[in-house]
Amino acid sequence: MDGSVMKVRISHALLVPLALVAVSVATACTTAARPVTVARSAAVARPGPVASANTGPDLGRRSPEGGYWPQTVQLGQNPSLGQVVVDGQGFTLYRFDRDSASPPASNCSGACSTQWPPVLANDTLRFQNLDPARLGTVTRQDGTQQVTVGGQPVYRFAQDQVPGQTRGQGSQGVWFAVAPDGGKAAPPGDRSGA
Repeated sequence: MDGSVMKVRISHALLVPLALVAVSVATACTTAARPVTVARSAAVARPGPVASANTGPDLGRRSPEGGYWPQTVQLGQNPSLGQVVVDGQGFTLYRFDRDSASPPASNCSGACSTQWPPVLANDTLRFQNLDPARLGTVTRQDGTQQVTVGGQPVYRFAQDQVPGQTRGQGSQGVWFAVAPDGGKAAPPGDRSGA
């Protein structure tokens, strides 16, 4: 070529199909993380940072009940428990046996939610490598939306100090790491506690 510009005529009838193909390809490349649709209530404002008695890692902005908004909720692997659900920092998430999965309801508030911060959803939360059919939310007393897995509301344990810890596993006989189906995480081959 001699450096001249080559002009190509593309029919307007081809532009729309080409644009749709480009969008489809771009969308297919990003399906690993899904945004959550959260019902908005005009009465619930986005709370600012709330002081916390939690001595664990910083959870960032907190709700009045102590809940936090992670960037992602995703599938993780624990050497003792196999597949577990974790937040975007790699901290293990838990389920509470005193909660209800059908219908979903949280029974952890006050001092409970200080030790077990609820995992909250907003319009930027992404789920990664989890079955969308098992994911949802439940409205808490303060109007925030708590993430559910298999109908079970999920929490993080304040005493887990580093990603991957499971200090909350079996706590008080009612707290268990949550499996990707919402059941109790258990060593591979032993899901009898689900």
